[in-house]
Amino acid sequence: MRPSGSPSLLISPEVAPPALSGDLLRVHATLTQRDLWHALRLLGRAAMPSTSVTLELDLTGEGAALRTYRQGHPAAARDARALAHPAQEWLTRHVGAPVFRLSDCVTLRDLRNSAYYERVMRRAGWDKQLSIVAWRGRQVLGMWNFHRSPSESDFSQRDQRLAESLQPHFAAALRRVLDHEEAVYRGEQVSRLLEDAPVGLLLVDWDLRPLWYNREGAHACAVWNHGERRASALSPKRTFRLPPALAEACSEMRTQWLNAPNSARESALKPRVLSDDNLGLHANIVLRPVLTNPLLRPAFEVQLDYRRPRGDRNRPLSPGAVALLARLSAREREVAMRVREGMGTREIAGELHRSPLTIKTQLAAIFRKLEVGSRTRVAALLNR
Repeated sequence: MRPSGSPSLLISPEVAPPALSGDLLRVHATLTQRDLWHALRLLGRAAMPSTSVTLELDLTGEGAALRTYRQGHPAAARDARALAHPAQEWLTRHVGAPVFRLSDCVTLRDLRNSAYYERVMRRAGWDKQLSIVAWRGRQVLGMWNFHRSPSESDFSQRDQRLAESLQPHFAAALRRVLDHEEAVYRGEQVSRLLEDAPVGLLLVDWDLRPLWYNREGAHACAVWNHGERRASALSPKRTFRLPPALAEACSEMRTQWLNAPNSARESALKPRVLSDDNLGLHANIVLRPVLTNPLLRPAFEVQLDYRRPRGDRNRPLSPGAVALLARLSAREREVAMRVREGMGTREIAGELHRSPLTIKTQLAAIFRKLEVGSRTRVAALLNR
């Protein structure tokens, strides 16, 4: 017995031929809207004879689709896209209806007297429609529409039964695709948010392959691999490589995790701190399991902090650093030189006999004039 809510890949032989099973598997294997549309086209071609096919996604409350895919179906005129579909009122009264024929929603006479018929249907060459609907609560997620011309017969009861058999597959595939694309979108937004974080961030998979890193993380790894002077001449993201010291530490943590009994793995996941005081580099490594899926191997989350060692105030400035300091006022240069050493806001305020709020205001001015987003970048620029 199949689980509830999981559509079977089989359709009754009296409704459709068994060959549709392969097309259904293709539908369930998709992860993007475009791939889903291509799979639905193949399935629709084999299952339902029609003049044209459309896939409408993300329908608004007025029934207008924000995205439409078409096969053999011309796009509606721009000034006609906002017209309400004749079946919209019927759908409002029949929330959750899996399938409908246009002829069951509105009479042919009323249909032909409507602006939608004149400006959309006649132009596209159809007057019959069978739709498969995917819902989420009371919201229509999408409609898979089959159209026939005036010279063709209307969709039969057998066509409706076939559409009802296909509806669970369409709805499940569409919900999965939309959820996947939303997860990808949120992941991209988080990546952009963390890109300018003032601390280096690095995500490494179980096989020690980098999955993601931000700008600060790439720069810290470049310094760890090549030294400060050479790293300043490289593009950190283009030449990115996991530092051997980090790779060795992750490998040791992985071995420790594998050798620990299941009940003791929590203690094997304690963070590990790795430092190179000569370069002013520090890493905090955490082996993080995927709690929602025990079949997936853990990943390594690494926080990287790059600060020059103290007592470096008299280190010669490069011509580039001098040019950058020339953009600042005298009081801002005093703050920037202490940021170069890795001093915190309160330390700078105490040494310069200013309030922390004044230091924060001057830091904001430094960021703006040097076109950076963090004090770590200020230190990196002035130490090159």
